[in-house]
Amino acid sequence: MRRLGLLVAKDLRLLLRDRAGLVFLGLAPIVVITVAGLSLANLYGSDPTGQSAYELPLVDEDGGPLAREIARRLEAEPALRVEPLASREEAERWVRDRKRAGTALVIPRGFEAALRAGEPVSLVLYTDAVKYLERLNVRLRLGQIRDALAAEQREAAEREAQAKRDALHLQLSGLQTAFEQARKEASTEAEQARERALASARREAEAARRATQERVDRAMAAARAELAKSVDAELAALRAPLRGYLDLVAERRRAFEAWLAEIQRKAGSHAAEIPPPPSFPELPPELAQLLAEGSAPALPPLPALDVALPELSLPPLPEPPPLTVPSLALPELPGPPGELRIEEVDVSGAGATLNTFDQNVPGFSVTFLLLGMLLGVSMGLLDERDWGTFDRLRSLPVGLGSVLAGKLLARFAVGVAQMLLLFAVGRAAFGVSLGPQPWALVLPIAGIAFAGAAFGLVVAAVAPSRESVLPVGSAVVVSMAAMGGCWWPIDLEPRWMRRVALAFPTTWAMDAFNDLMIRRRDVSRALVPTAVMTGYGLLYLAVGIALFRRRVERAP
Repeated sequence: MRRLGLLVAKDLRLLLRDRAGLVFLGLAPIVVITVAGLSLANLYGSDPTGQSAYELPLVDEDGGPLAREIARRLEAEPALRVEPLASREEAERWVRDRKRAGTALVIPRGFEAALRAGEPVSLVLYTDAVKYLERLNVRLRLGQIRDALAAEQREAAEREAQAKRDALHLQLSGLQTAFEQARKEASTEAEQARERALASARREAEAARRATQERVDRAMAAARAELAKSVDAELAALRAPLRGYLDLVAERRRAFEAWLAEIQRKAGSHAAEIPPPPSFPELPPELAQLLAEGSAPALPPLPALDVALPELSLPPLPEPPPLTVPSLALPELPGPPGELRIEEVDVSGAGATLNTFDQNVPGFSVTFLLLGMLLGVSMGLLDERDWGTFDRLRSLPVGLGSVLAGKLLARFAVGVAQMLLLFAVGRAAFGVSLGPQPWALVLPIAGIAFAGAAFGLVVAAVAPSRESVLPVGSAVVVSMAAMGGCWWPIDLEPRWMRRVALAFPTTWAMDAFNDLMIRRRDVSRALVPTAVMTGYGLLYLAVGIALFRRRVERAP
């Protein structure tokens, strides 16, 4: 156990002597963790300062209140940074050419009017298929705003409908009261009209009765006069024979009396025995009066004819029909007018679906290329320095620059071959896209291989020992790969980190690979990134040669 303790103590003392190793032993993981954590900030939402917010170009063609409300809510989102633009073309350029944003929102003209009319309408999202997560995040927040607006409109519609329903019920109640009052007034007015009609009918019947009575009286008087004339005429026709008859009766009576007197005279003493003769009847006084006056007797008065007015009674008025207010059942409230949709328009040129290996194959190929350059160039140069190779080269007519150039050129060729092999495996095993011009991939491959080899020279010139190459170099390589979008889409990173990443050749390499493989652009889109990587390679090469020459010249 004592020996084991001594061995452990020895190794610990050796480790404590390597200060660079101790520093990078703790520093390298911290750097990698920091870079990875910051790079993935957008995966779990934006930070409160808005540094990781996505750029969202916004074109408001409608200009209505609803469009302004959508823009206001988008501006209030900490995960978004709204940039108003003037036209669709400019928004499309932001996504397709400038690559400042993974999505751009267009609120079309007539948007609010179509919704009010109940027609479906779509918000247009110009998207870049490479910035998949950014597109999902923007769409998610836009969908949340759409749902919130729909819910608010529904609640407002429900409140408005409830207010209208209450007002309608109040109006219906007032209308019911008014109907009852109108019914009572109509009944009273009908009864009064009935009484007025009955009184008028009675007055008219009385007038008609009096007129009829007058006509009857005139007719009776006329008939009486006519009857008197007729009686007078008939009496006048009977009076002469009657007088003659009465005169004859009177003469015969006198003759009878004379004959009776003669009989009694002749009877002498027997006259008393003769019975008296029957007496002649006396003339009725009425007939005597009729004969004496010379005119017909007065007719008895006609009986008074009273035209009685029958009792007038109007039939009872029918009851007015009941006035009832129909019950109105309000229908269920519909959803918000129209349907608000989100239409995505991919302006990047990528297909509808993406192969995750289109991102991973070039990204991890670049990462292992840089690690390979780190081991091959940095550690190889330090080994040759420690082995005295450069001291022996000083005696030969070969300059240090030629030696470095030969070594870098060899590693450059190995790096290009490594990248081509990895792309070939990715194509065969995972079906990655090589774009419309596969040969164009050689440009960014050559650019990143050159920059990686030159960077290996810088690490070799800066690292104090062979043991410190891995801590120093791996921390830098891992940070460059993570921030440059080799491990995940760069749109996951905060805005400031995406700007810092422009200082790394990995960012430009992944930009060229994404354009050629995923966005399926032509070789022209790889020219600028390749030129930038070449520029970084030349800068690294100049700095590395200067530092390495100085270090070799100082060596004993």
